Amino acid sequence: MRYIFLTFSLCFFISYLHAGKIAGIITDTEGKILPFASVFIKGTNKGTNANSEGRYSITLAPGQYTLVCQYVGYKKEEKNIIVGPDDLKVDFKLTLQEMMLGEVILKNGEDPAYEIIRQAIKKRKYHQGQLDKFQCEVYTKGQLRVRSYPKKLFGQKVDFEDGDTSKQKMLYLSETVSNYYADKPNKEKVEVISSKVSGQSDGLGLAAPRFFSLYDNNISIGSNLNPRGFISPISDNALNYYRYKLEGTFYEDGKQVSRIKIVPKRKFEPLFSGYLSIVEDDWLIHSADLVLTKQSQMEQLDTLRLVQLFRPVSRGNWFIASQVIYPAVKILGFDAYGSFINIYSNVNTNPEFSKKIFDNTILKYTDSSSKKTVDYWEKTRPVPLMQDELIDYKRKDSLEIVRKDPRYLDSISKVRNKVTVMNVLLLGQTFQSQRKRTTLTFIPLFELVNFNAAEGLVINPAFTWSKRLDTITYSRRSISISPSLRYGFANGHFNGHATFRYNYGKQYANNISLSGGKRVFQFNNNSPIGERGNTLSSLLSEENRIKSYEAVYLRGSYRISLGQGFLITAGFQYQVRRPLENRTNYTWRDRADKEYTPNYPNEIVNENISPHKVFYSLLGINWQPGARYIELPDRKINIGSKYPVFSLQYIRSFDGFLGSDADFSKWRFSVSDNINLKLRGLFRYRLGMGGFIDNDKVQLPDYNHFNGNISTFATEYLNSFQLLPIYQYSNTSEFYSLAHLEYNLKGFLTNKIPVFRRLNFYLVTGANGFYINGDKNYYEWFVGFDNIFKQIRIDFVQSYQNGRQWQNGFRVGLSRFRGQRGDDWP
Repeated sequence: MRYIFLTFSLCFFISYLHAGKIAGIITDTEGKILPFASVFIKGTNKGTNANSEGRYSITLAPGQYTLVCQYVGYKKEEKNIIVGPDDLKVDFKLTLQEMMLGEVILKNGEDPAYEIIRQAIKKRKYHQGQLDKFQCEVYTKGQLRVRSYPKKLFGQKVDFEDGDTSKQKMLYLSETVSNYYADKPNKEKVEVISSKVSGQSDGLGLAAPRFFSLYDNNISIGSNLNPRGFISPISDNALNYYRYKLEGTFYEDGKQVSRIKIVPKRKFEPLFSGYLSIVEDDWLIHSADLVLTKQSQMEQLDTLRLVQLFRPVSRGNWFIASQVIYPAVKILGFDAYGSFINIYSNVNTNPEFSKKIFDNTILKYTDSSSKKTVDYWEKTRPVPLMQDELIDYKRKDSLEIVRKDPRYLDSISKVRNKVTVMNVLLLGQTFQSQRKRTTLTFIPLFELVNFNAAEGLVINPAFTWSKRLDTITYSRRSISISPSLRYGFANGHFNGHATFRYNYGKQYANNISLSGGKRVFQFNNNSPIGERGNTLSSLLSEENRIKSYEAVYLRGSYRISLGQGFLITAGFQYQVRRPLENRTNYTWRDRADKEYTPNYPNEIVNENISPHKVFYSLLGINWQPGARYIELPDRKINIGSKYPVFSLQYIRSFDGFLGSDADFSKWRFSVSDNINLKLRGLFRYRLGMGGFIDNDKVQLPDYNHFNGNISTFATEYLNSFQLLPIYQYSNTSEFYSLAHLEYNLKGFLTNKIPVFRRLNFYLVTGANGFYINGDKNYYEWFVGFDNIFKQIRIDFVQSYQNGRQWQNGFRVGLSRFRGQRGDDWP
């Protein structure tokens, strides 16, 4: 038996050594290149695809084969070949698919394409189910290029740091080979076995083997392109959205295939246009060539072309053979385009999965994925590289070596660290050292100077120094130090504090922070009022919205991720507090009937706090069931799940410890989630409750505070009340409950209103409210428009206090505004 095995192995090795390489170019009859055309061995799943220049290659052992070449819209061509030890050139010239369009019989004035589509819709779920469980290997190649780009952007020179000044260049090039496992609807996993990124020897390339199934009613192609998704041309309700026209039929392997033109009935709906080929009798998809545009309610991109080709893997069962996505966009002077191709091979539509295959990791890069040799890629990639791709790999790989030279790193840092007026005034000036892996960032002058009635003119210089501790690009380990100085000219007080942070975690993200010094706090330590807004309201309207005190403090926190969606936070804080009184009545618009209010929450107390000390600890836990992870060689990244996030926090003070004058304990619980309603938009909510367990000695800053807002500018939408005075409902009650609800229609309904659909405004509505008791409750509803100029949101808000209509007004904010935390406390 041993000799038989050795003989067989030797024969196999010899045949492999004598394997022949078949290569060629694929064009149409007029010489037009057919990019990414499919070439495969008849009767097998083995195949390849041409590159964007129409060139292909495949290596085969000696023998007789039938090569089959396919391209969407062209007649399939077969060629019989004999492979020997020498390379073989086999070109293909495909002819346009000869469409037979006999006498069209219209039923009730209807094109015959409609009946074909109805039959495809009837079998949609059946064919969808055939793609629910499978295992395959996927080769992915992605590239992004620019045809042109501006010399400067927002006053900054556009420099790709590649030594190439030409307008046309390749920005990104990567390849991956992945194993793709699926047992839908809830189980999917991608294991990247090899990855290559141009110019990054340790880079992890794009691994996106998932194909967009037209058998799904709603097709999600990234939430950033359209959170509503796009309606499939064969969805259950497709006839309400699309028009169809039979372009003709052709025969392939004895099967009649109908090519149907897809046309949206209305503009500014999330719809495709293009062509769909359906295999009659089986009523399955043969191929697709579809396009999305701005009129498809697509964001960020101008056009997106989707080309898919299917092949039979068994009788009546077809699987996707290739998918190509062509994005294109023109924005801010950049003219960018690209192609992302997936080639599917070694397909098994009836796999037996072990229990270990599916876990909470949905994408995993193996440790050796970025360490494959050039020979490996030459033998593995099914799509030949184009000449400019070969040049890009060679040039950027050489440039990567140069970039490791300390002299080069210093020269790059010198260029990047150039001081500009825009940075100094508005953005903040950053100085980097590529060689030392350090960054030093100073706040802009715009944030350096402020004003308030308690301190007068305030100068608040601050900077952050950070350092990556590892040379590995994707490593988490880093430290940062953020000193901040503050001087108030009216009260003559000097404050200074610093925060130290250490981020680490080889598998999950962990964090340790320590902060201390002397600083000015708002009574609501979440700092709901911005310094800039308070400066303007003080100088222009004589309204000192910030209420503050001064404290010497020390705080620390420790956050650890445990996996399975769990995050544990522990911390402490010690403050030695003292009051701050108003020291100036200066304003630009002095009014006789108006003056600054006291520098404490005069809505609920009649005098400022007295000096005191407080020490308390905090313990919190966050949990998101079903959390999914992306696993890189040195860490895991939590990307959330379809379930809500649950959060529980407990705070306890220690009376007498270090002179603490506080004796209380309190808790809070919240649940939040984003629910994608697809065509009907996005619903977000945050529900919470909490209260004091003990409230024997509670100082004013330690009350439960609701995040209010008295500014025209909106505060964090899902964590604040837009018309609520800041401290009016601060309390020490045993129990309260709150709710924040927001429904953003994301273009639903407004896409039917002529003016708004062209502007692509989103209707948004919702409500916020809390309940303490029958005499203390508040709620507000709002309605407005989002996505104004892609960035701005404007709401009208009506509030109710204790069940009675109260105030109303407008709030202006940013579409993607998430608010800010006033400090580093959890």
